[in-house]
Amino acid sequence: MTLKRAVYHLCKWAGLFALARRLTPGGLRILCYHGFAVADETEFRPGLFIRAETFRRRLAYLAAHNYPVISLEDAIERLSRRALPPNATVITVDDGFSGFHRLAWPELAKHSFPSTVYVTSYYAGKQQPIFRLAVQYMFWKTQVAELDTSLLGLPEHESVALDSPASRDRVQWQIIRYGESDLSEPQRNLLAARLGERLGVDYGELESNRAFTLMTPSDLRELDAAGVDIQLHTHRHVLPEDEASVEREIGQNREFLEPLTSAPLRHFCYPSGIWSHAHWPWLDGQGVITATTCDQGFNYSATPRLGLKRFLDGENISQIHFEAEVSGFTELLRSLKRLHMPTWLMRYCRASQ
Repeated sequence: MTLKRAVYHLCKWAGLFALARRLTPGGLRILCYHGFAVADETEFRPGLFIRAETFRRRLAYLAAHNYPVISLEDAIERLSRRALPPNATVITVDDGFSGFHRLAWPELAKHSFPSTVYVTSYYAGKQQPIFRLAVQYMFWKTQVAELDTSLLGLPEHESVALDSPASRDRVQWQIIRYGESDLSEPQRNLLAARLGERLGVDYGELESNRAFTLMTPSDLRELDAAGVDIQLHTHRHVLPEDEASVEREIGQNREFLEPLTSAPLRHFCYPSGIWSHAHWPWLDGQGVITATTCDQGFNYSATPRLGLKRFLDGENISQIHFEAEVSGFTELLRSLKRLHMPTWLMRYCRASQ
């Protein structure tokens, strides 16, 4: 057990989690998830993916400890009136990986928990594995010691020793940049298949198990009909730095999602959590009323609606860490840090997080 977990367990045993919950009833907790693993994705990216068993344990904890899980729409309306139920919690999911439909939604339905899923539309329409993720996964998975890039059709040819992390990373990004900037989607898919052959990784299996593929339009229609809130996340999972490009990204995203959904598309999630205040008037101009970040913390009536905070959960988060977060214990630690606590207490809190 790590020091952090040991400290959390000690604090829970001492009743500090229960105390924190009583001290933070008005803070809106927004949980954030991404992918739900169908194979070994949690070993590849534990911060991006979570096992169904772990997610099931999270939901069971929320239910057993009477955390009111409410919809984002309801939460925002109540937050403005300061009328949230104590310890209100919202569940959000980014990107729209196919594992949500297969693994997460059935678990949410068992508890009648609402959720908001922010969907990027480019790969939802293409129905191919996300090129960048697939390339990164295959380089992580391979046992091959050397790669000859001349066999991939890249402009520059070389033989790269993959036992060097620096060389592996360099050639990986060379392939990603070439595929994303110079190739069409069918060409990228062909390049990924060729790369899989050279690395000894079955790209066909990645296509069939849909680990890095987004939900289909029919999946989204089914979720919408069942009450899942489908919302905006840009077309290509990028939020540009100029108004015209932002308008295009959200416009294309909305154009794809509107025929599949019944709720107004007015909630947004910043891709990769990258945002700035400059985006706010542009989002407002696109009819966006809330936007979620990847910044940690609870949300209160004064929290800007285009800068909502969340807790990023994944397989890299232990159960005790999850409990510390939803109880409000780590929220109180963040508050203490902002108050410039004594050095000895600061060191203690750093060990706790």
